[in-house]
Amino acid sequence: MMRLLLPFAALAFAAPALGDCVFDANFEITNPFDASCGGVIRTYTEDNNVGTNIALGYPVPRPVDSLTAVDGFRSYASLLARHQDLWLTNPDALRGSIVGQTIGGRDIWAYRLGDSDSSTIDGRPEPAVMLNGAIHAREWQSPEAATEVFEQLIELQDDVGLGRYLHENLNVVILPVLNVDGFLQTQMFPETVTADVQQPRDGRMRRKNLRNPVNGSALDASLATVADNFWGVDLNRNSAEGFAQNAGSSSSVTSLVYHGAAPASEPEILALQAAAALGPVNRMRLYGDLHSFSQIFFTPQTGDARRDAVTGQLVAALRAVLGGKYRFGPELPGGGGIGTTADYFAYRFGIPAWTHELEPLDSGAQYGGTGVSHSGFILPDSEVARMRDEIARTYLLGFYRQAGPPRVVAIEIRETESNTVSYRADWVADGADARSLDVSANSALVPGGSYRLWLAFDKPMRFRDANNLIVAYPGQQTDASTGSATLELQDAGGTDVVIPVGNGDVWLDTPGGAPNGYLRYVDDALSAAFTIPAGVAAATPTAAVLAIDNRDFAGLRLDADTSTPVDFAGGRWTAYENARGTAGDEGGEDCSAKPFIAEDPNATPPAGTVTCSAAEAPAPPPPPPPPPSGSGGGGGAIGWLFCLLLAAWRSRFDRVSHCERLVTRPATRRLSFARRLW
Repeated sequence: MMRLLLPFAALAFAAPALGDCVFDANFEITNPFDASCGGVIRTYTEDNNVGTNIALGYPVPRPVDSLTAVDGFRSYASLLARHQDLWLTNPDALRGSIVGQTIGGRDIWAYRLGDSDSSTIDGRPEPAVMLNGAIHAREWQSPEAATEVFEQLIELQDDVGLGRYLHENLNVVILPVLNVDGFLQTQMFPETVTADVQQPRDGRMRRKNLRNPVNGSALDASLATVADNFWGVDLNRNSAEGFAQNAGSSSSVTSLVYHGAAPASEPEILALQAAAALGPVNRMRLYGDLHSFSQIFFTPQTGDARRDAVTGQLVAALRAVLGGKYRFGPELPGGGGIGTTADYFAYRFGIPAWTHELEPLDSGAQYGGTGVSHSGFILPDSEVARMRDEIARTYLLGFYRQAGPPRVVAIEIRETESNTVSYRADWVADGADARSLDVSANSALVPGGSYRLWLAFDKPMRFRDANNLIVAYPGQQTDASTGSATLELQDAGGTDVVIPVGNGDVWLDTPGGAPNGYLRYVDDALSAAFTIPAGVAAATPTAAVLAIDNRDFAGLRLDADTSTPVDFAGGRWTAYENARGTAGDEGGEDCSAKPFIAEDPNATPPAGTVTCSAAEAPAPPPPPPPPPSGSGGGGGAIGWLFCLLLAAWRSRFDRVSHCERLVTRPATRRLSFARRLW
């Protein structure tokens, strides 16, 4: 991120000398090559502001050579070695690729994490997500966070839960360090910068790559070369979307936001685009560009209402994981961008994308430091491990969510006493783009009988803490009590019957499948007991429907129509339907399982079928009453119009509206039982 001017606070320290750089109205330095400006070399210290020293108020972080994470920042050589070691020791879980070279000729590495095939467990093309790190050299938080995500994905791949699910069903592309030349320059001079305190440039505060705008070659590494201190291209202004179109970038080669000679002129940006192809890009469902600082998601809004809404909901879920301390920064819809990589993915492909500015919010004062300008780029060593874990936890949730909404894959009902299967149905592939429900058992459920339902889903639906207790994922709402199931029917006497399913229900964390184990992942299945009330009239076989309503631990609701596989294109879900068959981005109740009830346990299934209440179209309203005598007649009609509009709005959420309660309904008794939640 670029923070040109931050509040300068001396606090308990004397203010450092500002230098002789001259700033114009746009805070651009107008005398960069003067020895009194660009030639000044300054040193970060913990508590010394004398002369050209700049006190941070905490120890100055220095890169550490370590293959594993430390309480601080690792050197580039160590980060690269860690990535390569993970690849060599986990060849079936990730693949490394050189996707390009920097302007200085250094290799740029990207990694594709996931199993070796390109299909989900049910044979669909795998979706993809991508994280980019260190596009701006001085933002050391970024590659550390990206590497932590990398490490956790590998560590969790055999956990039979979230990690295995992501490993088998998602391609994760991580480019940990894009601006390798610039990053190495900052690590070569971890305490040293040039120019002005209010806008330090080379050394630890280099932002741009090492492009020499005069001859196109790479800049040298010496801080004594004054011109080098200001040259380079801002790689996050070099994409075509919004290139050189507004004040978000500059044509001045000495500007911090110099956009380069042409769109995608820089080899690093071409490498980023090549990394996206590993996804591949047409399967991409999330792109995060990690930066620092200011704790915000800067989010392009393309003007496509559905795409922008889906992106906003996704960002809201990620912000919740972070406890709400990160802000949402949506751009003006259809603004066109400013040449960022997030603009590239959002505008060109419709992918939910953002520039994710990591902590701190304002400056090092957040950690007890002086708060000197630009100190936000220098996170204290003591905060790095916590930051890494928070960001990794956040993106694991995002990956899980974007892997796809949950769906029911199998339903089984057993008679409790005999353990006999009364009903069994499995969704199976039916060609390349469809599924059908294979019902292998369908015997009568008998009034007065006790049964146990086993439900399996296509992903782990719940999150467990270190004590193996089901809890809400950090910041999310889904827990052990979320969800419901009811058996709905109209009995032989014309009574609408709603039977709650869920007495002693439990999410399953042991293997084995039905009736007491999970199907493929821990907590991808549940078991729930229920009883058919003895008073249900079923002298003749009576069709029933099992209405299943649930959410995964990221809050996504079930795909109500499993026969049409959900996908993602143009920034929105496709074939993601509610119980009425309406496609959108919300999902709904699954009403595909249709057992039957009969007093005779040997009865054959009825020919008819039944729909669940959630699938029924709202009843039409009665005609408006005549206006009172002498009135203009407008008030009543307006009131009913309001009710109709309210009903239409509420029906989007599969709930019965207030207006629907005013509608005359058939005179039938309704035998209802309180809905059991899980």
